[in-house]
Amino acid sequence: MSTKERAFTHVLNQQLAEAKSLYLDACRLDPMDAEARFMVGIVDALLGNVADAERSFKEAARIHPDAAALALKIGARLNDSGNTVAAESAYREALRLRPDLAEIHDSLGFVLFNQQRYAEAVDAQRAAIRLRPDFARAHYYLGEALGRLGRLEEAYAAYCEVIRLKPDHVNSWLNRAFLMTELGSLDEALASYRQALSLDPQCATAAVGEAWILEKRGEFDQAYARLQPFLDSEHPDVFAAVVFAALCRPLGRCDEAVDLMERLLAQGGPSLDNPQRATLHYELGRLYDKKNAFDAAFRHFAQGNELKGQSAPFDAREHAQHIDALIQTYNSSFLAQAPRPRERSQRPVFIVGMPRSGTSVVEQILASHPAVFGGGELLTLHAMVKDLPGLLGGHTVYPLCVSYLTQEHVDQLAQRYLEHLKTLSPDAARVTDKMPTNFLHLGLINILFPEARVIHCMRDPLDTCLSCYFQNFGPWDSYTQDLRSLGVFYREYLRLMAHWKAVLDIPILDVQYEELVADQEVISRKMIEFCGLEWDENCLRFFESKRTVATASHDQVRQPIYQRSVGRWKNYEAYLEPLKESLAGH
Repeated sequence: MSTKERAFTHVLNQQLAEAKSLYLDACRLDPMDAEARFMVGIVDALLGNVADAERSFKEAARIHPDAAALALKIGARLNDSGNTVAAESAYREALRLRPDLAEIHDSLGFVLFNQQRYAEAVDAQRAAIRLRPDFARAHYYLGEALGRLGRLEEAYAAYCEVIRLKPDHVNSWLNRAFLMTELGSLDEALASYRQALSLDPQCATAAVGEAWILEKRGEFDQAYARLQPFLDSEHPDVFAAVVFAALCRPLGRCDEAVDLMERLLAQGGPSLDNPQRATLHYELGRLYDKKNAFDAAFRHFAQGNELKGQSAPFDAREHAQHIDALIQTYNSSFLAQAPRPRERSQRPVFIVGMPRSGTSVVEQILASHPAVFGGGELLTLHAMVKDLPGLLGGHTVYPLCVSYLTQEHVDQLAQRYLEHLKTLSPDAARVTDKMPTNFLHLGLINILFPEARVIHCMRDPLDTCLSCYFQNFGPWDSYTQDLRSLGVFYREYLRLMAHWKAVLDIPILDVQYEELVADQEVISRKMIEFCGLEWDENCLRFFESKRTVATASHDQVRQPIYQRSVGRWKNYEAYLEPLKESLAGH
């Protein structure tokens, strides 16, 4: 093994002093060895010796005719070896030398993505795309990073661009199908999975994805027929097991699904990553809960949350500060003088509340009315909030930046949202948006849509928080991964809702889940009247609707309202002391 090879091994093992000594030996043996000199700079950068690193980088650039290409090559080697921190140093030096090369921005974005620094990865990939608009790889990894941030519609657009540039890019078809499922467009998701299969007939992910969509559409026998070959294989994958877990109840095969997932966890070894293990634990928890094996269920839910919580901890203080900022910014005097759009609309109906508080059932009841279109969990408002600081001049962050709103801004934002509703349904009198956490944005909603209606879904706090804890949400809902964090988030939600009810003039109807379950017709009539519509008997038979629902409650809305979710927390009372203490403010 050469001196440089031994030095590189030391870098990978974080033995930086030894690595630097060996690279300096290589430089003494060959003063024109630009690679060795550059690696001295990398090691110094990792050690925090910034000035020494800069001197080594400059010396390497003096020796090598194309130092940026050298830096790019070294960065790729470091990244391939798993040292993304060292690779980042190499790419940043390459970028200093050649900021006009899209490939360097893309490579930097890739290592930032691997470090789970997704927002920075987005910026790097967008920089690459500005330099090379037809750079398919940059569009692809832009989509990957946006997806991890929960910006699903933007991620979808990125994958569509990859497909436009490379129509045979199977992974983009697969990722687009997944996003369409999450966004509720099941027909388009199914078409995308089938397109991936036409490009690669051996693609197991596409075939299992097709079964997944068929299950969500209630076509259980067809879904199982598509899935079965992957269940019978010697090494079934996690995706197939998860789809089977969703299918097993209507097919009466839950014991088989439990055995399969327990076996995967026991035998998975290093081939299973933490997200896959977490998913299996969540699904096992759900099935054990259905079997009334509550101790086993909670054990699996806790393990799933522990695995997810390792990568995305919830910052309670930061969240409380954000709620403070919303309350201080959207005060009575500001709301009284803030501009309102010149074009008013009664079409939007916002269904808000904590996740798992009954929003899906409420939307399904409303969407069963012939004058209502159920839009599902729209991400439009979240995207608008993200874009607001830039739109308003970049003077300050949200929500403080709303003080810069002008009449033109308000008109533009309201029109943007209403145009999106029009793409969903051009003629429905009302269109629902059931993104629960839009409760964070009711101040902005009050400004942009003063004639809209808000239905606020409420449910017993223990049932709500426990149901969130049992749900495999994305990384952006990290508060659901710990019972104490859930209690904190719930208290902040109550604090903010109390403020909104005190200062907003937009109409808000509280719907208590337990009351809806106890007397569906009375509460349903109240909701329809609140939306300014005549009563329709279809609203009592919401479970007969052919409308597809892509959220976690998609199986619930296929059934008449039932009471078994009321007081569900009592089955798990032995485990809930941390949640009770947190809800009480202790």
